[in-house]
Amino acid sequence: MSKHPEYFGCLLSFKQTMRYILILFVALLHLPVSGQLGDYLNRKREIERCMEQVCSVKEFQRIADSLKLSIGELSDYPVIFPIKKPERISSGFGMRVHPVYKVRKLHTGIDIPMAKGASVYATGNGVVIQKGYCSGYGNYIEIRHAGSFRSFYAHLSKTIVNIGDSVEIAQQIACVGSTGIVTGNHLHYEVRKGKCFLNPIGWCYLLFEIWKNK
Repeated sequence: MSKHPEYFGCLLSFKQTMRYILILFVALLHLPVSGQLGDYLNRKREIERCMEQVCSVKEFQRIADSLKLSIGELSDYPVIFPIKKPERISSGFGMRVHPVYKVRKLHTGIDIPMAKGASVYATGNGVVIQKGYCSGYGNYIEIRHAGSFRSFYAHLSKTIVNIGDSVEIAQQIACVGSTGIVTGNHLHYEVRKGKCFLNPIGWCYLLFEIWKNK
């Protein structure tokens, strides 16, 4: 016995409805733990507002403690070392005599000597906003993080991300090299905010320090 067209129309409508319900159910499973997207967005806005003027590690820690930031929320900022198991810092942040130019000038980051090809990792979740080559820095990458923070990686032998890519904390983005004006293989690493250069050392240990204090 043949079915009426209305039957098939109802059957198709039912299947479509079930499909949409299933999609909605899956989407709900991926909402934040609170289950409310509005709460999640409001909290992100609150954190961003509090971090807007922050430049010091101590102030960041104070806000992180007061807001009880989770590891996931902290990971939106440049809070880990860009190299695994660094043995030493060959040149710190601040005024120094440039090893090539032999003049006193500000060193805007830290230098971490490593073998050529060693992995370089993103220090926080973010988006690649610059990638290229210049005579001083050689091959470089810049990542924008939450709170208008940016991390900068230079003298790279190889880059494996592109402008516009979203990257996650501890994701490999490049390899150590000696491109640009250098005296040997190392990573030059900076933490920036606006027009300011921040001492990366405190930021590199920040996630560990906050986790340890918890």
